[in-house]
Amino acid sequence: MLMDWTIALVLVPTRELCLQVYEVTKQLVHRFQWLVPGHVMGGENRMKEKARLRKGVTILVATPGRLLDHLQNTSSFHHGNLQWIVFDEADRLLDLGFGKDIKSILSYLDTQPSLKSKHQMGNQKRVRQHVLLSATLDDDVMELASISLTNPARIGLSEPLLHGTKCNGEVCIDAEQNMDENTKNGPGSNKLEYSMPSQLVQKYVTVPGNLRLVTLLVVLHIWMEKTSGHKVVVFLSTCDSVDFHYALLSDFLWSFSPADEQNCSKSLIDCKCFRLHGNMSQQDRTETFLEFNKQSSALLLCTDVAARGLDIPKVTHIIQYDPPGDANAYVHRVGRTARLGRKGEALLFLQSCEKNYLSELQKHGVALEEVSFRDIWTRLFKQQKFYSTAENNLLETHPTVLNLLKSLESFISKQASMREIATDAFRSYVRAYAAHRGDLKAIFQVRKLHLGHVAKSFGLSDAPSLLGKSQSKKRSRDAKAMKMRKAKKRKYMRPAQMGE
Repeated sequence: MLMDWTIALVLVPTRELCLQVYEVTKQLVHRFQWLVPGHVMGGENRMKEKARLRKGVTILVATPGRLLDHLQNTSSFHHGNLQWIVFDEADRLLDLGFGKDIKSILSYLDTQPSLKSKHQMGNQKRVRQHVLLSATLDDDVMELASISLTNPARIGLSEPLLHGTKCNGEVCIDAEQNMDENTKNGPGSNKLEYSMPSQLVQKYVTVPGNLRLVTLLVVLHIWMEKTSGHKVVVFLSTCDSVDFHYALLSDFLWSFSPADEQNCSKSLIDCKCFRLHGNMSQQDRTETFLEFNKQSSALLLCTDVAARGLDIPKVTHIIQYDPPGDANAYVHRVGRTARLGRKGEALLFLQSCEKNYLSELQKHGVALEEVSFRDIWTRLFKQQKFYSTAENNLLETHPTVLNLLKSLESFISKQASMREIATDAFRSYVRAYAAHRGDLKAIFQVRKLHLGHVAKSFGLSDAPSLLGKSQSKKRSRDAKAMKMRKAKKRKYMRPAQMGE
């Protein structure tokens, strides 16, 4: 007989992680017919979720906002016998602003009468158990722990396990050292040490701002042309930037030689290209996540929505085209590859004014190997055999580089839709760049950027006005206000005219 009441609840920060945890739960309990897993999350049909809850879900995986909605508005959601709550990726839950929702959920559950399970013996009362899983223990996480946990037991990695070879092939965080330092330096200490898997190759490349885009295209071309079976994830800072690069890679044809421009045009990468970010519809996000997981060779362009918790099978390469916010974000991004003992490679793009970011990573025990900007292009030249590469040639004036830059600008300038996407991506990139917090503000400063070169990295010949979008909104607001004033004026004038 199926259990009608929800007895276990798993809270996760993103919809993709919600789907993943749900799928794993299904596999774990498929032999236990009395355990019914389910999930609720934003973007899904609320009425269908309500119907599933009415039938009975014993293990529920949920995002905080949608769970709170069902707790408050779905009377058929039976949670009076709830015995376990798991807060997965608790630090990410708070980063995404779910702290208030979580507090409301706990407050609501604490005020509801609990019903004893039919399987409960005698008058013994079961206490609800909470488990909080987090990569870091900062002030916010500690505050959540103080609210949701009572006399908690801390479970972390021991020193021999951490510094030995038994990290299960994945990124490991020194939880024990973290606890010691938090005790010594306060809960907000950022002196975390990370232990990276030995099979993960970490590199960085310093690229001039105006050649960032073309160098990214070259790296992708080399990796995808070299052999089949490469699965690449590219992290970008904004949703607009993801949309721009996705549109570009989907339609742009690259001619290596000006002489062969008409005859030798072909797609840049010979694999399926996907995108994933928070502004996509839930249906598109779900389809993208599931379809990319199935592919043996594919490219995913995404924001940090895919950086935490997701177990994407067989990812071979990570590109951090836009630098992450801090060392913790860096580690989680590269953690999508080199999993379960498999080899992986991670490449970080930096501009010359951003090289101090390497010191920030080194503070946390993360060291990167430099790969030469020239070597990347030399590999392309040797692979394609279009032009010789003399050592004294400047890459900025090399015929292949100039041809690619010209082709990109021509492709974007001829299409109004691409110009609009590129302009939006440029503006959102600059805004995101200015939004770095804390110590990183000294490294990532907009005034150090050459905005003309930034524009080139989006295929634009000139830098658009940074105020263009807000001015457009202002004009819209002014027009609306003028319309309201005219309507009000007509309203007051009408009685006088009738009296005449």
